[in-house]
Amino acid sequence: MVTHSRYTFLSALLIVPLLTCALLNPAIGQSIQPQQQTNNPAPQPKPVSLPHLYLFFLIHQNQLDARAASEEAKGQDGSWMRNHLQTSLGFSDADYSSVRASSVRLAAEMKDLDAQVAASRAPGRSPLSSAELKDLAAQREAAINNEVAYLTDILSPENKAKLEAFMTQFFAPKTVAVKPATIGLLAPEAVQK
Repeated sequence: MVTHSRYTFLSALLIVPLLTCALLNPAIGQSIQPQQQTNNPAPQPKPVSLPHLYLFFLIHQNQLDARAASEEAKGQDGSWMRNHLQTSLGFSDADYSSVRASSVRLAAEMKDLDAQVAASRAPGRSPLSSAELKDLAAQREAAINNEVAYLTDILSPENKAKLEAFMTQFFAPKTVAVKPATIGLLAPEAVQK
């Protein structure tokens, strides 16, 4: 009888917390029903501008080139990484050389701008003012738009269309609408020389 009362006591100890949870959360043990439609639909994703798709693409290409170089420094083949996006696009080496050059320039400019922001956050440094941050953001957008203008000018219309379709599918296949760009800037300074 002593054994039976121990089991009853232990069972009660286990059942009480379960019942408490069930009473406090009635969803336990019930099937999950789809949420009913409300008057407030889910927020739609904000469109990504075409220049920002170029930014993502060019930075990604630069990262692939850096990884490929790292693999090759170890004596391994990194060409598959370096050429992955080029192969996916079906571009020749000559066609893709301008994309690679653009990725190097843009990555360097982004790194420089990011370093300026990071330096302002270092201990003992005063943070950048709102005006200074806006100026850096404007420089960032100008650098992006300059590279887009450069590639728009240098790529054939077919390759430009292929690149933009690929970028949209690669970076924003279902969730983001692409906002058309309004670009009227000069090619990057490095190219103008």
